Amino acid sequence: MANYKHIDLNYLNDLSLGSKDFMEDIINSFLKTTPGSIEKMKECLVKQDWQQIGGIAHKLKTSYSFMGMSDMVEVSKELQECGLKVKELEKIPALLDQMTTAYGLAEVELKEELSQLQS
Repeated sequence: MANYKHIDLNYLNDLSLGSKDFMEDIINSFLKTTPGSIEKMKECLVKQDWQQIGGIAHKLKTSYSFMGMSDMVEVSKELQECGLKVKELEKIPALLDQMTTAYGLAEVELKEELSQLQS
C-alpha cells in the first residue's frame, strides 16, 4: 500500500484483515457509487431538496471514512447538517464543489491502488 496524498487506506486495510479482494470490492463500490451520489446532490440543490442532500451526505460519510478522507467526512457532516436542518444553505454549493474536486483527486489514487492490488 503506497503513501497517497488524498486518501489513507490504513483503516480499510485493517478492516479487510489483509484481504485484497475485500479492499478491491470496497474501492470499486466507492468509485462506482460516489460520483452518482455527488451528482444527485447537485440535482437536489437545483430543486432545493435540502432533506435529500442531507440524507445522501449522511450515507457518504461512511464511504469517505473507509477511504481515509477525513476532510470529506467533515464536509459530508456539514452538508448533512445544512440539508437536514435547512440552515446555512448558502454553504451547500461550495461544499459540493469541494466534494467534487476531492473525489476527482482521490479517484486517481484509488485506481492506482486497485492496479497494485490486482498485480
